[in-house]
Amino acid sequence: MSQRPGWQLPLGLMLGAFIALLDVSIVTVALPDIGSDLNTGTSGMQWVVDAYTLPLSALLLAGGVLGDRYGRKRTYLTGIVVFTLASLGCALAPSVGALIAARAVQGAAAALVFTGTLSNLAQAYPEPRERARIIGLNGAVGGSAIVIGPLLGGVLVDSVGWRSIFLINLPVGLLILWLGARSLPETSDPDHAHLDLTGQVLALVLLGTLTYGLIESHAHGWASAHTVAPLFTAFAALVLFIWWERRSPRPMLPVRLFRDRGFTVPNVCSFVLGFGTSAVFFLLSLYLQQVQGRSAIQTGLRFLPLTLSICAVAPVASTLCAKFGAIRVMVVGYLVSAAGLAGLLLLDVDTGLGTLAVVSVVLGAGMGAAIGPTQLAGVAALPVRQSGLAAATISTTRQVGTALGVAVLGLIVATSAGAGPGTEGFADGFVRGLHISAAVTAASTLAAAVLLTPLARRTRPAVIPAHARQSADQSLGMKERREG
Repeated sequence: MSQRPGWQLPLGLMLGAFIALLDVSIVTVALPDIGSDLNTGTSGMQWVVDAYTLPLSALLLAGGVLGDRYGRKRTYLTGIVVFTLASLGCALAPSVGALIAARAVQGAAAALVFTGTLSNLAQAYPEPRERARIIGLNGAVGGSAIVIGPLLGGVLVDSVGWRSIFLINLPVGLLILWLGARSLPETSDPDHAHLDLTGQVLALVLLGTLTYGLIESHAHGWASAHTVAPLFTAFAALVLFIWWERRSPRPMLPVRLFRDRGFTVPNVCSFVLGFGTSAVFFLLSLYLQQVQGRSAIQTGLRFLPLTLSICAVAPVASTLCAKFGAIRVMVVGYLVSAAGLAGLLLLDVDTGLGTLAVVSVVLGAGMGAAIGPTQLAGVAALPVRQSGLAAATISTTRQVGTALGVAVLGLIVATSAGAGPGTEGFADGFVRGLHISAAVTAASTLAAAVLLTPLARRTRPAVIPAHARQSADQSLGMKERREG
């Protein structure tokens, strides 16, 4: 029987996922200060966010394949090293262009970290019930990072400056390297992994041009070549990507996997989760600072009810996954998330703390019940030997959703708000855009819950059936006797 991993292994992996997700959200409260210091507007601030999420989402699949092929420990620790160095580059950036470039390197490295976390956990905890518990806990840690980010960022921005939000990654990165080097075993499955360079390039072109076209459409108009050309390129890249992945002998993303609803539906829901609940932090941060005039630390404190709600619900959701199955817990999580997103319709220019806190608690409860189970459902949909691919796919769909959510929801708000902060009508226009975004994200999240319902009726909890346990025990005994 394999030895149970000690505390250093899960801590080293979960800290990696934590700082990678922290850099998705911690930057949101710093955006006004970054914009002022580096002299950039709304589109520049969107790129500071999406320069991270785009390479992250585009390279997650490659990260999973690299881990499966060349070693999951080696790939994960390489990602941590590059992420830490890129964080230093962000802190030292002299211009918005340099910051965006460093953020892109950060995002690329985070792709290795994300997939390395999930695939290494899946390898270290092969028993389904234990795996459900540990991946659920990882989801809770990651979920808390999303909302701890604004609180921690607010304190750092107001007391030290926006560059400090990147410097905190340096000591954490060194700690992760020490823990990982000591505790992680090296595992790989090279026969099931192939680096599909053509598919990877097409994925990067698709996501990059689609996001560029959406973000820049507000400044140049829908009829402009700045908008039409990248959107057409994105469509062509999508067609070519599907064509290539269906015909490649060893594709980056085997399209045939999506014939299985058990694999497809969790990934669709993961995209919706990123599009709605993750991207909405970008809007809420701007709402609190640019509409209500809150400071960075005041903004971070107003995210606290959301943080506490996620932290309270996520461990419970992890336990319920082992008892009732991840899909059933996901249904509840997405329904509650939809209610929380709909609650954003209650926000106005002068909405008080009480209303915002109630909405945040509901939204946080939904996220806490959705993030971990969604990861678990995605990883459990494929065999353990393909854990890197499964982890990469479920993480990719969520990060793609986040990147497109920032672009689309940011476009809705920017179009509705018109001119920049402080101009006449900006606050009312921003709130109108926020309400439209709330309606769109609530409806899509509710649709995800409906999509999950048929699977929930026939999905069993993540427990090994008795006959399977007996068979596994017999196989293990035979193996031990042969080795003895």
